[in-house]
Amino acid sequence: MNSYLAPSGIRLNDCLFTEPVDLASWRPPQYAGLFAVFVRDPNWAPKPLRPLCFGEFGNGASRGTLLGNYNELVATANGNTLVIAVCPMPFSTTAQRWALRDELVWAYNPACQAEGQRISPSEIALRMQSMPPQTEMPKQPRRRIGFMPDVESAIRP
Repeated sequence: MNSYLAPSGIRLNDCLFTEPVDLASWRPPQYAGLFAVFVRDPNWAPKPLRPLCFGEFGNGASRGTLLGNYNELVATANGNTLVIAVCPMPFSTTAQRWALRDELVWAYNPACQAEGQRISPSEIALRMQSMPPQTEMPKQPRRRIGFMPDVESAIRP
């Protein structure tokens, strides 16, 4: 028996998306994350699914607002079934989800991505620079590890 278990789903770049489900019956989850709409394509590997668009959603997002280009997706699918997968990103900010979505758009160049969401890597870098800096906790001196008392002061005369 193999002791190594591989998670099921679709890996795109460093993102692990869930197993795809039929788009017609899909409902957005109650957490934040990214979604990817796929169509079956035997030319893609390791799974025969070609991404058509990527998007982000926040908590409690409605399905209608997420898939504004639904008619374009159906036309591009050319009669094939559309499926959707989700990459959960709880506790993420909108800017973080946008940045990751833009990286996926740049890497996979999906056919139905809205023009405003096709962003070059240099624009991604500029957006990341314009994000407010993360505040760091003030650094405190490190404590020694172990049970030995501070012996340096006892050695010096």
